[in-house]
Amino acid sequence: QNTILSKRKLAWFVQEGHVTGWDDARFPTVRGVVRRGMDVMALRRFMYSQGASRRIVNMEWSKFWAENKKEIDKRAKRFMAIDRDSNVTLTVTNAPSSDMSFVTTAYHPKDATMGKRVLRIARDVLLETVDAKGIVVDEEIVLMRWGVVKITKVQESSLEGIFVPDGNVKAAKRKLSWIANTNTTISCMITEFDNLISKDKLDDGDDFKDFLNPNTMAVSHVVGDAGLAGLQPNEVIQLERRGYYRVDRPYLRPDKPLVLYSIPDGRSKPMSGLTGKLAHC
Repeated sequence: QNTILSKRKLAWFVQEGHVTGWDDARFPTVRGVVRRGMDVMALRRFMYSQGASRRIVNMEWSKFWAENKKEIDKRAKRFMAIDRDSNVTLTVTNAPSSDMSFVTTAYHPKDATMGKRVLRIARDVLLETVDAKGIVVDEEIVLMRWGVVKITKVQESSLEGIFVPDGNVKAAKRKLSWIANTNTTISCMITEFDNLISKDKLDDGDDFKDFLNPNTMAVSHVVGDAGLAGLQPNEVIQLERRGYYRVDRPYLRPDKPLVLYSIPDGRSKPMSGLTGKLAHC
């Protein structure tokens, strides 16, 4: 769906500058889908599952990417990141004030063999603005990988709370991603993609140029935990409650941030309330 496979027509996109090349992550080429985050073994398995046919079949991208998710989820290390421009500060009044305070968490909740990493904690942490909406005094929330915090004060752009060491994680309705508000955070650029063609299926006689999608790429800026600095090109990770990503460029320094390409997972809705700038496809 929303795709053309004619090499002549795809070449037009390249020649006219609508894409950066044949390995552009929006392109339905092997190089394109691999750059977007398709696992080669998942691609091969999807191809085998289709069988042989002389009929022209209109396939859905969602099934293609759902097959990929089964593979990448097994090895995607978990990290967290918060929107750089839309966040709220939560002050945990009884949190350690030391600059060297950490908790230890697993890279993957279902595979202990992948090891553990340290996660910086602090009195001031950043939450997504959308997550903070509706939080009330005395509500208990969960800061993922850390624990339960009971809210004691709610203001327009900030919250206060106390850490509850033996809090009931299962009882809390909100389980939120967060980042310690320190100078150890890593700047990241998240790149999302959408289909080049706006029409599901082009009919005979349709000119594909009449159905070009004007918005096929969007960039968001987030701040992530320090563990993201060690990622290498082509690694696949999950930003918890956001989705899966492939590393297109590693972190070099603040003015050359980590570049992550969003990988579709086959679902029509994102894994949480953290929606992106483009359609979830």
